[in-house]
Amino acid sequence: MKYSWILLFVLLGCVPEPIPLDIEQAESKIVVSTQAIPNQGMVVILTRSFSALSDGTEGSFNQSDVQQYLVTGANVTVASQNEEITLQELTEGLYGSIALLQESGKNYNLKVIDAQEGKTVTASTQLQDAVGISNATARIDQQETTSIWLRLGFDFNDPIGKNYYMLNAYVNPSPPDFQGLLGGFGGLGGIGSIGGGEDIGGKTTGGPPSSRIPGLSNLFSDFSATWILNDEGRDGQQIQEERIIYNIDVVPGDVVLLTLSNISEEYYFYLQAREKSESAIPFVTEPVTLPSNIEGGYGFFSMHYPVPFSITLQ
Repeated sequence: MKYSWILLFVLLGCVPEPIPLDIEQAESKIVVSTQAIPNQGMVVILTRSFSALSDGTEGSFNQSDVQQYLVTGANVTVASQNEEITLQELTEGLYGSIALLQESGKNYNLKVIDAQEGKTVTASTQLQDAVGISNATARIDQQETTSIWLRLGFDFNDPIGKNYYMLNAYVNPSPPDFQGLLGGFGGLGGIGSIGGGEDIGGKTTGGPPSSRIPGLSNLFSDFSATWILNDEGRDGQQIQEERIIYNIDVVPGDVVLLTLSNISEEYYFYLQAREKSESAIPFVTEPVTLPSNIEGGYGFFSMHYPVPFSITLQ
């Protein structure tokens, strides 16, 4: 017992004094996310990045925490050659326009001037040729476990050359009234909560779809899912695909809207990297560096046209 006390005092004497650490936090930058609304216009979501070492949140956020990261009062423009449009601030962090700058093959330039922080971010991208769905089906699959699956089938003609696609599915969509909103009539209703990232589901049938469209959550529908795919090994062919949404609450008469977007290679790999980072296990898997075309910020500026195809469930 005597020697045990001696050993304890020796061990306590070996404990080093805590070293004060002053780790510099990462600089806050603007995060850009974009979404085109078929036959309506486009929106740009602007948020601010924050450091994982920020005080107070410890992994949880309330509405006031979210609000402080929304970029307000910014000047947002999209230009192509001699044409330029200014996006109006629809609500905090969300900017939109009903002007359609959607001419394939042209370069489009985004410029954001953040008056509050005195920062400017820019980006450039090219609009790809629109590719539409030739035919599509949506079928309710009732499982023995009482759960419901929604089986989606679709096909489209792939143009010659390397192509990348994004498929979105919306259940009971309700597109925003941009005309009313920009006229001051509140066409988005209660838009208090905005998703700041771009969640993507798997490329295969078994992959988990996103529960929200990139950047906008389920703002315009009861449920939404997103997948990415490419034409590897099928260049210039008629491509047939199937996707399954598991455990979803749908009934006959519900409307499913599918949109197919021909996206750039850069945006495809951005979404793919985003998917990988979402499924990463902290402290186990290697951190994922997201590619970006934003100069002076994060995120991605994409101009793509989602071609719609509507189905009523039977």
